[in-house]
Amino acid sequence: MKKFKKVSSSIVVVLIISIIAAGMVWSVSATRKVDATANDNIKIYYDGNLKAFTETDGSKISPVIIGGRTYLPLRAVADLVGLGVEWVSDTQSIKLTSNNSGIPYKDNTPVQTQPSASTAPSTTAPVSSTPAPVNSSKSAGTLEDPIKLGETFSWSATEKYINTTASADYTCTVKKVEPITYEEVTKLGFKVTSDKDKIEYAMITLDMSVSNAKITSGDAYLHLPFMRYVSGSKTPSGASIIGGTDYGFEGSLKKAAENVNKDSQGFLKKIKAGEVHNYKYEGKVILPLAKGQENYLWLTKDSSLEYSVRHAFFKLK
Repeated sequence: MKKFKKVSSSIVVVLIISIIAAGMVWSVSATRKVDATANDNIKIYYDGNLKAFTETDGSKISPVIIGGRTYLPLRAVADLVGLGVEWVSDTQSIKLTSNNSGIPYKDNTPVQTQPSASTAPSTTAPVSSTPAPVNSSKSAGTLEDPIKLGETFSWSATEKYINTTASADYTCTVKKVEPITYEEVTKLGFKVTSDKDKIEYAMITLDMSVSNAKITSGDAYLHLPFMRYVSGSKTPSGASIIGGTDYGFEGSLKKAAENVNKDSQGFLKKIKAGEVHNYKYEGKVILPLAKGQENYLWLTKDSSLEYSVRHAFFKLK
């Protein structure tokens, strides 16, 4: 029996979903007013990584406090952990589905590691002899100046990671953009949107490198503090589609990050305070796109920054 990942022990998912139409008339006996307070300071971690929830227009979703409990929109949490959400207006019901047995739900069991072997101080993957051109403009990566397809974007980030601080230098290149059909996405084990007139999908190949990676205290599985996540796609006007599937299939970006950080016996390596690591990997992301429009890949580059500047955008054509 599958176990659903706890996003946080303090998070209670409330039935507030974006697919409920505005102005829906509810039974008087089933509704009541509550006092609620939005708290922008609450941080949500998933698999040890700080997550940012946003509306389709890119605006921030803040956790809400009601009666001492913390609530998040059901749609945002369901998208994060790979659940299907359906609103049935006739019966005023919300249906959650696990989509497909191929989706990798995780429990709290620690990943197996080699008990006695120490972590090597450096891990370096082969580097291409023909590096992509680098965009070093100060405005590079913004909606006004997105990174061109095939160009490499570099930046540095220092972020809180659980009970430590992680810092590294990063580079990212969108190497390939391939169309992928609804049927192909379904075969990989993922549910697709039913709005085929507005949404299409692409398989994006990213080349990532991490250098000077270090933490200030404790230890952690090497790939986790430095994993960069695809938030979704945006159009030049700023319209956004939240979600990019970078896990759960062979060749995915997250799987590639794990594979390059395994030792010769197949155990995941750990990084300890005082060590410096370097590594490189290439992986794929299934990305929803606004049909008939120009789209940019939307990557979270540094979660410690203000929301308006924490992302980088990459052209897909």
